[in-house]
Amino acid sequence: MNKRSFAATAALLAASGAGAQSITPATYDATINVGQTITINKMITLPAAGATKVDVFFLMDTTGSMGSIINNAKAGATSIMNSLPDTYRFGVGQYNSDPVGESVSRLTAYTQLTALTSNKATVQTGINSLAACMFSCGGDGPEANYYGLSTMAVGDTANGGNAGAAWDPSAQRIAVWFGDAPSHTETLSKATTIANLQSAGVKVVAFNSTTAGNGIDSRYGAEPVGTRQATDIIAGTGGSLTNSFLSLSAGAFATAVSSQISTAASVLDLNFGSTFAGSGLGISFACTDVLGCTGVSGGATRSFSVSITGLQAGLYNFNVFARGVDAIETDTIRVTAVPEPGTYALMAAGLSFVGWTAARRRRSDDTQA
Repeated sequence: MNKRSFAATAALLAASGAGAQSITPATYDATINVGQTITINKMITLPAAGATKVDVFFLMDTTGSMGSIINNAKAGATSIMNSLPDTYRFGVGQYNSDPVGESVSRLTAYTQLTALTSNKATVQTGINSLAACMFSCGGDGPEANYYGLSTMAVGDTANGGNAGAAWDPSAQRIAVWFGDAPSHTETLSKATTIANLQSAGVKVVAFNSTTAGNGIDSRYGAEPVGTRQATDIIAGTGGSLTNSFLSLSAGAFATAVSSQISTAASVLDLNFGSTFAGSGLGISFACTDVLGCTGVSGGATRSFSVSITGLQAGLYNFNVFARGVDAIETDTIRVTAVPEPGTYALMAAGLSFVGWTAARRRRSDDTQA
């Protein structure tokens, strides 16, 4: 291909958006022995808008004082979802009072109303089922913010509570949290809550009904003076905090929520994974880029490596991906068995015997001649 043809082809690809998000090399094929490790160096280019596969979970405080915000959520839900890409999934959950702090059942302290789905009508139904609880879910003081966020992220079935969101392993994860009061600390601490959100890879977009340092952004109990709960959660997970949210109209509510979700999805912390399932390979990932792999903006390129160790003989086909990005890379790895040391010894002994027998036969033939 001459330079002019190459330039024209490159321009065509650029115009069509080809390669806008990609992992290179696009394929890799190798044969290794059991116990052998290979390292493959790769490059990922993010789509211009950031994440294209996103799970968004709406988490609402449903105690009595949240009535107007819940109504705005119901009115604006369709507008919010329609403003975001069709590749997004949405879920809905609610929380109220703390299991330990106010002796509320763990099964009702946090409940999932809609599992993550791309069916917007189902999500709207879940949001429509939100209702402010006036009498049977504790007081309108500190609430189960920490417990709700943590259970949404990782579940609490080990303690008799509900399961968490069924996150897509390949999607970026965003919790959209609405509240108006600080969190109890008796069941879970802030540090544990942040650790659970981080372990699930959940970024938090928080909406506080009142001013900075108050509501969900204030402290409770023995937490140090000056603690800002929501601010610290955002600092630990990424995302954003919007204060003084109570006075917004339904239309302004929808615009603000969709805008903050889009902003959160535009920057990624790259978490790499694979579709491999089984025990035949050991697979690990490392960011090798001098710029790092956290806080990566849309359109950026980063280098990373994949180390693959053969554990069992076999043929393995799998994909490599980064959470939140549609780009995938396909690997084919063959693992061959390596003879045991004892086998080598037997082979050597067998060859020596064959050689000794052949030499003896030659000497016998020479004698007879």
